[in-house]
Amino acid sequence: MKNLFKNITVGVIAMMMSVGSVFAEVPAGFKASSSMEKFKNDMLSSAKSMTTMKSDFVQIKHISGMTKDIESTGEFCFKKEDKLSLEYKKPMPSQIVMNGSKIKMVSGGRSTVMDGNSNPAIANLKSMMSSCLSGQLPTNSDNIKLDLYENDTQYLVYVTPKAGSNLAKRAEHMEVVVTKADYTIVSFKMVEKPKGTKGSDYMQFTFSNMKRNIAIDDSVFKVQ
Repeated sequence: MKNLFKNITVGVIAMMMSVGSVFAEVPAGFKASSSMEKFKNDMLSSAKSMTTMKSDFVQIKHISGMTKDIESTGEFCFKKEDKLSLEYKKPMPSQIVMNGSKIKMVSGGRSTVMDGNSNPAIANLKSMMSSCLSGQLPTNSDNIKLDLYENDTQYLVYVTPKAGSNLAKRAEHMEVVVTKADYTIVSFKMVEKPKGTKGSDYMQFTFSNMKRNIAIDDSVFKVQ
């Protein structure tokens, strides 16, 4: 059980800090959008009024070669600027907390604290999640490329690492879906780089029962 949690945790960190390739075609249910700058400005404006967020989540881990995906459920909490908590309730109680430069993993009543700044994977994980939740999406650069898609009710941001970048060595892409109504995040999807002839592994978080600007005690994010 302890090893299972450790493996899942490492998988979360490894994938959430990496992003990867382009759609071969427009994703199903969406169309290409030319409103990237407007989208980024509106998302930032919406995020400025949010100080905390709490929601339920369902995490799906797809591993090529396995006949059944691994499903976990729990509660996600965020507090500006960089406090994050993933509290897993099923299939087993556990927690991942990120607070500033520290990260804590809890399983079986035991906790482990480490310095996130000493681990690029953890630093990138915190940076990517905090950026999206605070409306500060990454910009096109030498390392990544952003594409925007939309339908009647949602936007989908597709993040692609450029060839030759360190990110491109580890993963294919990341997808972030938000509502048009208030730019609430609906889902994250992280897709790993294929290994050999196997298909791509991926992890997807779907959020529900979202509550903004509610009181969340700092003890939720305690890493000591």
